[in-house]
Amino acid sequence: MADRFRWIVGIENAFIPDMNVDELSWTRHRERWREDLALALDTGADAVRYGITWPEIETAPGAYDWTATDLVVDEFERLGLEPIWDLVHFGVPAHLTGGFLDPAFPDAFAAYAGAFAARYRGRVRKVTPLNEPYITTYFRAGKAIWPPHLPGVEGFARLLHPIVVGLRRAIRAIDAAAPETEIWLNDGADTFHTDDPTLRAEAEFRTLQRYAAFDLLLGGPAAGETHAWLRRAGFAEDALVDEPVRVDVIGLDYYPETEHVLSRGADGAIVQRPAPRELRAGVHAACQAFHARYGLPLFVAESSAAGDDERRRAWIDWNVSEIRSARDAGIPVVGYTWWPLFDHVDWDSLLTDLKGSVCPAGLYHLRPTTADRAPTDAAAAFREAAAAGFPGGAT
Repeated sequence: MADRFRWIVGIENAFIPDMNVDELSWTRHRERWREDLALALDTGADAVRYGITWPEIETAPGAYDWTATDLVVDEFERLGLEPIWDLVHFGVPAHLTGGFLDPAFPDAFAAYAGAFAARYRGRVRKVTPLNEPYITTYFRAGKAIWPPHLPGVEGFARLLHPIVVGLRRAIRAIDAAAPETEIWLNDGADTFHTDDPTLRAEAEFRTLQRYAAFDLLLGGPAAGETHAWLRRAGFAEDALVDEPVRVDVIGLDYYPETEHVLSRGADGAIVQRPAPRELRAGVHAACQAFHARYGLPLFVAESSAAGDDERRRAWIDWNVSEIRSARDAGIPVVGYTWWPLFDHVDWDSLLTDLKGSVCPAGLYHLRPTTADRAPTDAAAAFREAAAAGFPGGAT
């Protein structure tokens, strides 16, 4: 378990064959991965959320090419950085033609996770089996902006089922192959607010949805309310009653857009917009809610603010202040991640409009070209925060 606070940066590795998304190529990380890991070290980070994509590792059913992964693991060891290895980040191998809904997905995921854990046992000690199970489901179902575009709670329940089944099997496969490996599982900390009495129930339900994957994986007294709405949406009963699996640290993704306000438009339809600063409950409140629900250590798995250097430095300062407040209140927050280390591409449209738009959210900008890395004041702010640390060290 985490014995000290970790300062973490993340490298965006979304590779989604069915959407023609390849962040590692768009940001030229494939060419300059060694230099990028050195940049991570230069920020003062001691860990990196990182992953080489499953579609490229499993080139045919059950055939794994670990060549690139071996090199990167070697480099992490050489630099003294710790990877928090991301096994699945939105995309699955092309041979799973049905994507997450492919009948072969859960077992294929488990086999891949077990093979990874066995190969890197003792070398990769922290694993994120699947990045953002709730958000992965919400983007493809519920909000349905990504294929297969399954709208509403029924669509959400349909897609969440194989993702949760696959996650359970993957975690159990990791336990069997390398039981000392820590499971650091992250998801969105989305919170919904409203001052419209007719929308309070909707805001509460949308906030409840953020717990869906963790409730199914971990169980606990509060999981019943999630089970109730999933049953109504047609979620398979067998996946509701399965035994809990091990998660060691819960990661929360918190951006300026993580908290939302619901209102009604002129036509009566629900309008969702980012919550202004004065309405945000903040990182401390999110950590408090998740810790009260699950009783596990937490880390901020993703956080950043796009825009100019002043805005991003202010975001780091506020995040650190919120984490300090949570830790002072006895909440075991054990790490903070700036995501991404360098700018990512086309996330301003949530990958729905692939036009090469560089999003200025990184500690380093992709300037003057995407092959370049220009340091920002946010990099200095992160380095200063990491150097200062938190009182006490151990958590």
